[in-house]
Amino acid sequence: MLKKRLVYPGVMTGAFLAYWALLRAGVPLGLAPYVALAIFGPLILAGERLLPYRPDWLPAARDFALDGVYMLLVQIVVPFALAWALYWLIQAVLRDAGLVWNIWPSNLPIWIQLLLKIVIGDFFRYWLHRAAHTYGPLWRLHAVHHAPEKLYTTNVFRFHPAEKVLQFLCDTLPFTLVGVGPEVIGAYFVFYSMSGLFQHSNCDVRLGWLNYLVSGPEVHRWHHSRKIEESNANYAHSFVVWDLIFGTYFRPADRDVSELGLLERHYPQGFLGQLLAPFRRERTNDTEASHGGG
Repeated sequence: MLKKRLVYPGVMTGAFLAYWALLRAGVPLGLAPYVALAIFGPLILAGERLLPYRPDWLPAARDFALDGVYMLLVQIVVPFALAWALYWLIQAVLRDAGLVWNIWPSNLPIWIQLLLKIVIGDFFRYWLHRAAHTYGPLWRLHAVHHAPEKLYTTNVFRFHPAEKVLQFLCDTLPFTLVGVGPEVIGAYFVFYSMSGLFQHSNCDVRLGWLNYLVSGPEVHRWHHSRKIEESNANYAHSFVVWDLIFGTYFRPADRDVSELGLLERHYPQGFLGQLLAPFRRERTNDTEASHGGG
């Protein structure tokens, strides 16, 4: 039981320490977060094999292949393009228009700035995520993320690129405009990425009291339940206190989550099919009805 309690804080702490050590060693800021993730992300994959929550959730080769496509195109290419677009927008348009304000408390210690970024950014993401479960057009995009019928680390990459853009508008653009420094953004990227990997992992960890602070796998797997009354909850990406405040926290102690995925049994399983699914009317009506999107 002790090792189940130590995995999450140990790996998360290690990733942060690696990030800071890499910066101090002179590794460029644009590279250090990715190196830290490359070192500690695979430890979560190893944890799924050594401490699986559900052995039947372990992914097959075809699952990893689809996850890889999403990782490359949605989690790397799309953010890279958005970052360049944001840089151009700030330099060419927004700065001259007086829409870039250096009001972020950059004089505070980095760790306090990081906590502020996590808490405030997750507030925006909470409401975007909640809207995606209640507003039909957003749900059609978000259904891509809920299509898998088993939960494991790398299917955290499965988001429709249009939803990835909306996420960027919530947790990156506003903070860039108010002057959040690149070191804080880099640290947040490490936390955000590691948190997402753990959140979706099939690793049988025990967070104890941390389940009332962060949205780990014990909390988040309920959000992927096929039962609407269970999945329309736990919207926070990292800071689960927003779910507690707004009454959407759900973690029953008397049972484990059962079936995962969409009620629509014939949802496309390939990358191109899922990319097009939100825009196919014959499919979207059934999908909205099956998950409460209205």
